[in-house]
Amino acid sequence: MDKIEIANLRNMLIKLKTETITPDKEMIESLKLEKSADDIDVAVADNSAALASKMLTRQNLYLRRIDTALQKMDSGTYGECISCGDEIAYKRLLVRPTALLCIGCKEEQEFKEQREKERMRGGFLTDWE
Repeated sequence: MDKIEIANLRNMLIKLKTETITPDKEMIESLKLEKSADDIDVAVADNSAALASKMLTRQNLYLRRIDTALQKMDSGTYGECISCGDEIAYKRLLVRPTALLCIGCKEEQEFKEQREKERMRGGFLTDWE
């Protein structure tokens, strides 16, 4: 990748980080505990708080991936597949700037995960047949 492509991706990552950090008012509100007279209201509030907590956890993971990508840019290793060491295609990084695997390694990873799920599901069904 050339310097212009890296600069474009850096700007994209910084923009994504800024957008991710901006708090969602609805999410923050759902984390606040409310006094409710109704059991259904309490259950809905608990469910909303659990969902908001899960979303915040995902945001934090995404922010860490963005920071990792920015650090890799600084060290000169950004865009390098962590599995095979080949360069990750610029088009892939435009779509997923936090990618750690080239498309070939990612497809292989997904294939192995799918095969493992099928094996587990097959084993489970075999036990009940």
